[in-house]
Amino acid sequence: MISNNELYDVLYDEAFRLKKAKAWRMLDEQAIVAVRTLQDGVWFCTLMIDEQGRSQGICVYDAKQGVSVLRQIMDFSVDDYRDSYDRVELVLSHNGYMIGFASKDLLEDKTERERVSAYCKKNKLKPAGKNFYPMIKVLHPQHTPWRMQTEADLRIVTAVMGAFCQIDEAFSRESSTFVLENFDDKLVVPVFSEQKDGSFQRGMIQLPRYRELEYSSPDWNDLQAARLKKVKKTSSVWLAECFLMMQCVACNEDELSEDGLPEKPPFYPENLAVLDDATGSVIMMEVSSEHAHYESILDRLCEVIMSDGRPRQILVRTKRTEKFLRKLCRRLDIKLVLDEELLELKELRDDFMSDMGGIDYMDVDDDYDDGCGIYDEKMQPVDFLDKDFEKKVNENFTYMVKSGALSELPNSDFASAVDFFLINDGLGMDVLEILRKEYRRRRRERVIGMLKFSTPSRGRNR
Repeated sequence: MISNNELYDVLYDEAFRLKKAKAWRMLDEQAIVAVRTLQDGVWFCTLMIDEQGRSQGICVYDAKQGVSVLRQIMDFSVDDYRDSYDRVELVLSHNGYMIGFASKDLLEDKTERERVSAYCKKNKLKPAGKNFYPMIKVLHPQHTPWRMQTEADLRIVTAVMGAFCQIDEAFSRESSTFVLENFDDKLVVPVFSEQKDGSFQRGMIQLPRYRELEYSSPDWNDLQAARLKKVKKTSSVWLAECFLMMQCVACNEDELSEDGLPEKPPFYPENLAVLDDATGSVIMMEVSSEHAHYESILDRLCEVIMSDGRPRQILVRTKRTEKFLRKLCRRLDIKLVLDEELLELKELRDDFMSDMGGIDYMDVDDDYDDGCGIYDEKMQPVDFLDKDFEKKVNENFTYMVKSGALSELPNSDFASAVDFFLINDGLGMDVLEILRKEYRRRRRERVIGMLKFSTPSRGRNR
């Protein structure tokens, strides 16, 4: 945590001035206002609107990537075609801040509560209303919103609040003239430039050009690539999907603060899922062990190639996955095909994400738990199924499969049967082979429809 109390006093001065100011809340909700700081560059801002359409705070975007995200969020013609998961991933892709007001119990950090309470006591401010206290969150790519951690955070947020305090009603009435309508607009927006005396000078600035989201492309070292290229190439076709997990991970449980919160913001790991196109079975499912670090994923992918051979082709649905696999496929002479109509991959992702939520605590050196279990107060998995009951269910399922009843099931029930097998460790490989044969039959006869596959439980290897 930052210990510079003088900077915090200035921050709270501006925060409570902002709370009293009214004109900024009258801005058009689609308007963009820029703030040029003395030390930390230009930041672009929009209003944060609640469910009732009321202005409750300010969203702050960085110029490098945040403005491109802002353009996508505000371009409704693009947003109409984006599902809810893609919207969340988009929001998690840039640096920025959220400035608002909340009740004291929503200030999670104890030091923050004590500091703002001391400020209010010193300045004889009596809490009034449910949204009295300033609540400021820092946004980093692939991280959950978190407390301020650097003096630059304080400077930027203070400058933004100071600029918005300067907005008057005449400026708010003009705000509909600087609203972004589409990507092609060369939009010029107002900018408030911070001066050395703490005042702000108004001018105009052009929005940075729109840029596609940038995804990382990990590479294999020469030794790994040479070993993998010697592996026999097969006729297999893989389906692959790389996506962000929606359960954030907090590393190093022993570094929790006295509030029970991690010292660093929990991150959303990358996940790589690979399916066999011929059978629909999951070949691998692996998550990164830390933010933007792919060692665990790459090691697991190398193991699969070494054991199963190089596929002749990999089909992917998203640009993120294409970028992730591009270098590997080029080095190993594997054809990489981008096909945005591969809906089974979207279904796989959605099924896998449907049970994810909250924060999982892990040590970076320990095996990662997929987060689907139930945890007690000490964050240990709880076995919630009675073993005898589970054994009976598995026996009944095995009998059903071996009796030939699979061929009579409608597609939706067959998909549920596949799901049940993939998440259950108590079933044998003979059951898997029967499921594969039925899958191939339905696919061959084009009666398979759209199946929804879940992830196998961790440790199951097929």
